[in-house]
Amino acid sequence: MTITKRATTRAGVLMATAAMALGGLATHAEARSANISSWNSKSDCNAASPYTFCLYYSPNAKNAPYRSKATKIGDLGTKKFTGSKPGGGQKVRNNAASAQNGTACNVGIWYSPQYRGDSNWLAPYKGGNLTSWMRNNEASIAISDHTRCPGIGH
Repeated sequence: MTITKRATTRAGVLMATAAMALGGLATHAEARSANISSWNSKSDCNAASPYTFCLYYSPNAKNAPYRSKATKIGDLGTKKFTGSKPGGGQKVRNNAASAQNGTACNVGIWYSPQYRGDSNWLAPYKGGNLTSWMRNNEASIAISDHTRCPGIGH
C-alpha cells in the first residue's frame, strides 16, 4: 500500500469515527419525555387535597410520600420523604418511583435540577410510575403547562 493510500484510509477511518461520535452526541442532546399518567390521583394528592404534586418512594404511590404545595422545585436534593414507612427520612432527589398530580395543569418531573434533561409528565389529576430511565433519577418538578395554566410553571 502506498503512503497516499494509507493516509487516505486513515483519514477515512478518523472521519468515520468523528461522525459516529458526533452522531452519539446529537442523540444524547435530545431529551426524552414520557407521559406516565396511569391512574386518577388518590385522595392524598388530588383536587380535594391542598397539594400540587406528590412523589413516592415506591411504585403505585406506596410507602413514604413527599407532598408539596409549591408550583415548582428546582432541586429536590434538600427535600425528604416523610413518615415511618419505607423511605421515610430519605432525600427525595434520586429516590422516587412514582408521582401524583393534584392540579388542573400538567406537571413535569426532570432528570436534572432546574427543569432540564429527560422528563416524565402527568396530566391533570393523574398519577403514575416513573419510567425505568427516570426512576430514582429525578431532580426537579414543576407545574409545566402554558396551555391550560398560563403564567404558571418554570
